[in-house]
Amino acid sequence: MRWDRCAAAVGTMLFLDALRVFLPSLITLFGRAGETGPEVMGLYALAWFLLPLPLAALSRRLPPLPVALAAGAALALARLALQAADGGDPQLHLASLAVGAGTVWLTATASAASADPRLSGHGVMVGVVAGTAGSAVLHTLLGLRSPAWQEGFLPWLLVAAGAALFLVSLDRVRRSDPGGAPAPVPARAWLALGPLFFLGGLCTANPAVGETMGGFPVGAAVVATAAVLSVGVAADPRPTLHRALPPAVLTAALAAMRWAPTEVDGVPGVLPPAALAVLPVGQIALAACVGWAAYGGGGGTGRVASAWYAFAGLLCFVVLVFAYYAAFDLYFSHAFVPFLALLPLVAALVRAWPPASEPPGGRGRSPGRFPPPGKDTAGSAPVRLGAAVGAAGITLAATLAVPVLHTASEPAPAPDAGRGEGLRLAAYNVRMGFDTEGRHALHQQARLLRAERPDLVALSEVDRGWLLNGGHDMLGSLARGLDMEAHWAPADGPLWGDAVLTRLEVVERRGFPLTPSGPTGAQALEAVVLWEGREISVVATHLQPDDYGFASESSRSQLRDIARIVTGAREEGRPAVVAGDLNIEPGNPAWHILEEAGLRDPFERPFPTIPTAAGPPREIDHILVTPEFTASAPANPDEPWSDHRMIALTLDL
Repeated sequence: MRWDRCAAAVGTMLFLDALRVFLPSLITLFGRAGETGPEVMGLYALAWFLLPLPLAALSRRLPPLPVALAAGAALALARLALQAADGGDPQLHLASLAVGAGTVWLTATASAASADPRLSGHGVMVGVVAGTAGSAVLHTLLGLRSPAWQEGFLPWLLVAAGAALFLVSLDRVRRSDPGGAPAPVPARAWLALGPLFFLGGLCTANPAVGETMGGFPVGAAVVATAAVLSVGVAADPRPTLHRALPPAVLTAALAAMRWAPTEVDGVPGVLPPAALAVLPVGQIALAACVGWAAYGGGGGTGRVASAWYAFAGLLCFVVLVFAYYAAFDLYFSHAFVPFLALLPLVAALVRAWPPASEPPGGRGRSPGRFPPPGKDTAGSAPVRLGAAVGAAGITLAATLAVPVLHTASEPAPAPDAGRGEGLRLAAYNVRMGFDTEGRHALHQQARLLRAERPDLVALSEVDRGWLLNGGHDMLGSLARGLDMEAHWAPADGPLWGDAVLTRLEVVERRGFPLTPSGPTGAQALEAVVLWEGREISVVATHLQPDDYGFASESSRSQLRDIARIVTGAREEGRPAVVAGDLNIEPGNPAWHILEEAGLRDPFERPFPTIPTAAGPPREIDHILVTPEFTASAPANPDEPWSDHRMIALTLDL
């Protein structure tokens, strides 16, 4: 077994899994869901990615392999300890430690691979790509939830086995024969780490994005399968013909994602299922870029240069992540950020001209042939390709079957019998699936909703694959858990917004972008449902005013947008319901805008909608109805599974 490749693959999986906890913990724990400025959160994250800086600065004096072994052990132990964290500060600090250790391990490994015969630069590079693929496959098999968020014996077993295999692999590398010549890759190739992690996590190797586009379980399975296939391309990119072709294809794939038609069934912002084809193409092109970057002629190969380039690549990753997601709070477009990731990737690919020439014992030498000397042979290319195709086939079968079996084993929704007459409706701001302690609490949220036995649910703050939130398709999971059909309406980008879940027949759907006001976009989804032979308009929304007093014109314009939708429904003969996080309290002077459209508040006040664990009581989540309805059985259980309470009531005509 190639232990350097195995260590790189398993260590990358542990690192990426820690990132799936670290990034959302920044928002929910360190950032307190918007209470801390994005620049402060960015600086906190940056601090952990700056940990390899002393290593890069002292790489002439520090032997990199012992540093890599120590940092790898710290990564394994921190990830294992993270499994025992139950949210709160321990979760934030352990995830931060694991990520920091992972950045040092990757940087030290890149430096060691340039000078130590026990590591092959090409093998480590391929191992990192294999780790991204393994992470995508495991994420899919576990229902798009990190083991850190799951209870029971199996998640512990998976994490313990991964940590143990990583430690064994590191030890085997340490004890392997140090004889022979080093097999480095061009130092500049390590710049590709940042774009690989960023673009893979953002879209091309993100199974949740695949599920959002292509549905369950096919979408996620396609992405995971393509990620596995891409490992073979990274190992030998020559079937892609020329190093200039993969970045061109990747650019085209990103452009197709950016400018694809985004309206499905009357709802703007929704990526069509056909866009799913872009993800595997993009991932294979991305892996080919990494493979070509490792193929000679890219300048020096010394451990100093390799350490600095790996450090720079990882720094690019965290900068790109926060440039992309901070755009939602800083009033600028994030659409160009994925294209910025192409710059370090192209820099990693560009050949030095004239080729660098360094004496033995200097900063390195420039490899000039492929595969790396002594580590592979051209004749094994068909074997590599066949192995990749076979592994991809197994992955496709497993990722199609296992999630379905997992869903079939979940408890069935409670029967409607005995609930009473009327239309039971719930509204819930689910905070991207995270509770007040920063834990991924989607299953608890589903249980809470299931206990109400609703006919219809309006959801706010729904995440369908953001890298920043750990790459979950929470809408798909909730819909399956409640045995309801999901109707999706993006509010800002194709992966974040609002939704309606229901078992009722939906006659028509219409999406309405609301007047821009706050930093995050807002929309309203009108679902026309058939209930007891009559059409009813249900409007799900999450208002995003630039001031919560609704004194500004743009804030009040969002209320007027909702009022126009309700007025239009009533003019067409339909009673209407508006449900969601409206970010306005009943006593606000702007409340009259909703009342003038015929909406009334059916709750007896006070009716707090913020759980005790999340802060002072407020009344900002609402179910407002037109006069045709009578309401009964209100509910607002004080549970900590989000920073908002779920609210519910029963309606009759």
